[in-house]
Amino acid sequence: MIRALITAALIAAAPLSAMADEVWSLPSGNQIVYERDAGSTAILSYKPEVGLEAGYIFVPGLGGQYEGRGAYQGYWVEAADTGPTCAASLVDAEGKAWQRWGIAEVKFQKPGFPSAITLKRGTCFGPAQKKITAKPVVGAGIQ
Repeated sequence: MIRALITAALIAAAPLSAMADEVWSLPSGNQIVYERDAGSTAILSYKPEVGLEAGYIFVPGLGGQYEGRGAYQGYWVEAADTGPTCAASLVDAEGKAWQRWGIAEVKFQKPGFPSAITLKRGTCFGPAQKKITAKPVVGAGIQ
């Protein structure tokens, strides 16, 4: 009985550890980490250029997709102390309100991991413009 429970717990935890292992390196040296899913929305984290709190990219449709990845539209959020805030708040997929946010476009260069991703982001309701490429980190490069 105990052995069966331990086996079930390990199997249930396996997909979570796979998500946290997915990491991309930004040109700045900072990393984007696939943190978790909120339903079908993937939640990626990163360290903003200023501020102490992590920033997040919410990607609807990416949650649970480990193959057949393409282009997605979502949104990014950061703490208010990292820069100018928007006139309206955005409530994320987990129910938290943010004053600093914008549109995010995430495009995978290959349909499966490891794949580089191209990110574009806009501010508030503005179109996604600022483009950056993040390369996959495999092996010992995870910080």
